[in-house]
Amino acid sequence: MMIFKNYKIKSAICLSMIITLFSFSCADLEEDPGQSQLSPQALTNVEALRGVIAATYRVAFNAVRWSEFHLAAYGGDDITTESSVTSGNKEDFRDSDWRTQTDGVDRVIKAYLESYRIIANANVAINAQENIVDGDKDEIDRLLGEAYFLRAYAYMHLTRTYGRVPIVTTLGSVEQPAKASFDEIYTLMENDLLKAEALLPDTYPGIVATGTRPSKGAAKAFLARLYMHWAGFPINDNSKYALAAEKAGEVVNGDYGYALASSIKSMWTIDGRFAHDEGVFTFVACLTCMDNLGNRTVGRLGLPAEAGGWTETFGEIAYYEDMEAAAITDGTQSRFEDTYVHERILRGSGPYGSDWREWIDPHPVLRKVAGSESTVWNSTNADINRYVMRYADVLLMYAEASGRSGNVTADSWKALNEVRRRAGATVDLTSADGPIEELAYTERKWELCGEYERWHDLVRMQRFTDPNHVRRSSIEPVDVVNNRTPADSGEYLYFTPIPRGAKDVNPNL
Repeated sequence: MMIFKNYKIKSAICLSMIITLFSFSCADLEEDPGQSQLSPQALTNVEALRGVIAATYRVAFNAVRWSEFHLAAYGGDDITTESSVTSGNKEDFRDSDWRTQTDGVDRVIKAYLESYRIIANANVAINAQENIVDGDKDEIDRLLGEAYFLRAYAYMHLTRTYGRVPIVTTLGSVEQPAKASFDEIYTLMENDLLKAEALLPDTYPGIVATGTRPSKGAAKAFLARLYMHWAGFPINDNSKYALAAEKAGEVVNGDYGYALASSIKSMWTIDGRFAHDEGVFTFVACLTCMDNLGNRTVGRLGLPAEAGGWTETFGEIAYYEDMEAAAITDGTQSRFEDTYVHERILRGSGPYGSDWREWIDPHPVLRKVAGSESTVWNSTNADINRYVMRYADVLLMYAEASGRSGNVTADSWKALNEVRRRAGATVDLTSADGPIEELAYTERKWELCGEYERWHDLVRMQRFTDPNHVRRSSIEPVDVVNNRTPADSGEYLYFTPIPRGAKDVNPNL
C-alpha cells in the first residue's frame, strides 16, 4: 500500500516544509503555481529524493480525493448532481453538467492549483537528478521515473480539464508563462511518459497491490491514453491510434501483473480493494495514516436525502435506463448490478436503491460513489481506492485503437470480449456485430461508468452534442424538468475555464 511515510530528508530539506508549502487555500491563487522554495542543488542523495516523491504523492492524493478535482467529468452523461429543485451548494457541479461554467466560481480552482502543485514537486526531483549521486542507482531511477510519471499525469489532468495551459518544467522562473499549444503539451507528456517507461521497473517492489505505485506497464498504459486523446479532439491526428494500439498491446501482452478482478463491486469495498490486480494506477486512501486522508469522493455524498445523503454525485437517468436495456440484451446484468445500488441503504429512512424514482430528487445511486457497505454509507471520508486507470480500460483502449488504426487482430477481439465476459456476457462479439472500434467505445461507456472517464471519451470523439451518443431523460430533474438545456456550443463547451484568479495574477493566460 502506498503509505506516505515522513522520511527524514538530509541536506537541509524537510518533508514537512514541502507539505506545508503545498497545502491548499483559495488565497494561494496569489502564488505562481510553478514556483517552489526548494532548491534542486540541495538534493544529493536517495533519501532526500525519496522524501520529495513521497510528498508529491501526498499532494496528488490530497487533490484526487475531492470531487471538485474531477469537476469537468460532471459534463459526462453518466454522472450528475442534485437538481435545482432542492436547496444546496452544488451549483458548480450543475454548471459543469450543463457546460455553462464561468471562470469565477470556487470549484474551478481545485484541479488547476493542485495539478500545478504536483508538477512543482515533480520538477524539484527532475531538476535535481544530475546532483543525486548518493544511493542505489535502481532506486534513484525508479523514483525519478515516478517523478516523470506524476508530472505527465498532472499535465494530462490539466489539459483534459482546461485545454491549453502553461508549461512549467523549471524552478524559479520570474516570467509569467503563456498558454502552450496542445501539440506542445502533448509532446511534453509523451516525453515524460517515455522517460518514465525507461526508468520504471516492470513490477514495482514491495507494494500491497498492483498499481499502487506506477510500473513500466503503467507508463505504457498512460501513453496509450495520451495517444487516444492525441488522435481525437482537439488535435485529431489519426496516426496516433496506431501508437495507442501498440502501447496498449504491449501492456496486454506483457508481464506486468495486471488481471481483471472477479467482480467490479468488490474493488469498491474496503475489504476487497487490495484483493485484485486490476489497478494500473491507483491512489490508496488511508484513514489511519496521512492525517486521516481518506477518499472524499465516496460515501454519503452519493446518497439521497432519504438516506441522509449529501446528494452531490448521482447517476443520470437516461444513462441508467440505457445501461439496463443493454444489460438485458447483452446478458451483462451482473455489471449493471455492480454499477448501481438497488439494495436497501441502511441509513436515514432506509430507502431501497431500486426505488430511486420515488425520491425527492429522483436519481439512481452509483455504487462506485456511494459504496456498498454501511461503513462507507455513513462516511464522507472512506478507505476506498481511487482508480485512475484499471486494466479493463487498457483492454478496451487496445480494442478501440486497433479498430481505428485499421489493424484488428484476434487479440483485439479477445481484449474486448474479456471485459464483456467479466460483465456477465456469455456470447462473444465478432465483426458480424459491428466495427470493433465502436463496440469497444460503447463497452467503455458501460464499464467505466461513474469513474470520471466518460466525459473525456465524449470530448475526444466530439460526441457530447450528438443525440446518438448522449440522451437526456424527459424526467431528468437537473435540467429537462427545470427547463435547463445543456449548452451545445460556446468557448467552454469542451473545456473548463482557467480560474479568474489565475488570470488576474498572470495576464498571459
